[in-house]
Amino acid sequence: MFYIIGIGLSINQITKEATEILNIVSNIYLDNYTNILSEGDIKELERTIQRKIIPINRNELEVTQEFLKDDTALLVIGNPFSATTHFTLIKDAKKKRLEVKVIPGISIFNYRGTVGLSEYKFGKTISIVYPIANYKPTSFYDSLIDNLKIGAHTLCLLDIKTQENKFMTVKDACSILSEIDINKILNNKECIGLFGLGSKNQKTIVFKFMDYNNINIDIYPQSLIICGELNEFERDGLNEFTK
Repeated sequence: MFYIIGIGLSINQITKEATEILNIVSNIYLDNYTNILSEGDIKELERTIQRKIIPINRNELEVTQEFLKDDTALLVIGNPFSATTHFTLIKDAKKKRLEVKVIPGISIFNYRGTVGLSEYKFGKTISIVYPIANYKPTSFYDSLIDNLKIGAHTLCLLDIKTQENKFMTVKDACSILSEIDINKILNNKECIGLFGLGSKNQKTIVFKFMDYNNINIDIYPQSLIICGELNEFERDGLNEFTK
């Protein structure tokens, strides 16, 4: 059996089911590419489960895939079903005739309504990535605008580059969006910054998009919600949260 196990956002969120599986498999790997822990590190996780864990990077995860074998577990920070990378991995495992079992974990999607936003009013989730030379994607902005047209809220996942120890901030994300948003559609939108969710130091702030330059919070990982139309219940939630 090949296991893909969501371990939550911090080392304290790993489930009993996951721990029991990790006690019996021969090999344990950690996806060190798609996400980072909000609290704790791989050494603490090893002490928690009392097993050796081997971190793998993007190339190892998507190309060489030497970890993809029987009697093995791949640990995923958050929930495996939150990233297309892991759906592809399931297909790759089945091509190798491996039986696959997925254990869900707590993810950002379990926290996005913590300030009173209705789960049913979220539109398509977008990923904001760093622009690089000859590659400056804007499709995420188009999806954001599509959400706003129907009054939906948008959860924005922010780029991380673990090998470079580079993690996008809410301020960075808003700056990237601002450059694309030439008609200033976003300026007066209510936004929510999510910082280090799942950790003891987690923080959530509500702000107007135009005020993003005032945000300087050094807690990771960070995510952003851009609000669509707010009903009375949701606005009361935001107001209460900001008190």
